[in-house]
Amino acid sequence: MTRPSFFQRALRKFNKTLSSFFFLDQWVILTTQGADYDSLQWPALRPIIPEKDRYWADPFVMQKDDLYYIFAEEKIYATRRGRIICIALDRRGNVSSNQVALEQPYHLSYPFVFEYKGEMYMLPESAQNLNVELYRCKRFPNEWQFVKNLMTGICAADATLFEHNKKWWMFANIKEAGGSSLDALHLFYADNPLADKWTPHPRNPIVKDIRSARPAGRIIARDGKLIRPSQDSWRRYGHALKFNRIAKLNENEYEEVLETSFLPRGGKIIATHTFNQAGNLTVIDAIIRRRK
Repeated sequence: MTRPSFFQRALRKFNKTLSSFFFLDQWVILTTQGADYDSLQWPALRPIIPEKDRYWADPFVMQKDDLYYIFAEEKIYATRRGRIICIALDRRGNVSSNQVALEQPYHLSYPFVFEYKGEMYMLPESAQNLNVELYRCKRFPNEWQFVKNLMTGICAADATLFEHNKKWWMFANIKEAGGSSLDALHLFYADNPLADKWTPHPRNPIVKDIRSARPAGRIIARDGKLIRPSQDSWRRYGHALKFNRIAKLNENEYEEVLETSFLPRGGKIIATHTFNQAGNLTVIDAIIRRRK
């Protein structure tokens, strides 16, 4: 499917500008207990809403000592630059603390956090700096030390790692000159997540579709299936979630098919574009419309 026409994009921009005089469209985080990718229900989701001068998006959750920690992008509108925060939840699911975890003089988002050989790492999106940057946790949850660039000179959006068949796979949308960061999913592989060399998959871009290319969270391994969450940005950026079953994944082949979708509810909820889980907690994000 082609991208929206110039007229469609212009009309959406006009409507967005008009509504901005009266409303704030703000990314927020929502949580729920016990829901999977195919059983999400809007009424069961509990919102965590920031102040009106910022938004929270791209939530990743980790469970540690029976507590949950949500790493997310925080963008303060005045600075126009994203940084990574950590929101800690108490045993009742209420916010117990909120602190900055990682900040740079350039935009950071999509804090892909993972464990490897007993240590915790973060792979935040740093596309504005044209690198894929890796950080190691020095003190949990708010001290992170730069380790290395996994790739350099590349505009890679929402890099997502996954271990499968003794290989580590990196999914990322690559923006090339004159192109978009929304419609071209590339795949790379290496022997471990700290590798200096990542081999491009021969089928790149493995997905060329604005409705499902861009990553939207961790790869889910469930009941013998591998599910890749992705963004559907056909109607607008980050409009809806798609869950794609990976049918083939090896050094020569890649295939996926749509398993299910999760759409915004309408009304005050107008978009959703990240899904993650840890333990019994599921986190997503959504754009809600608030009166100014």
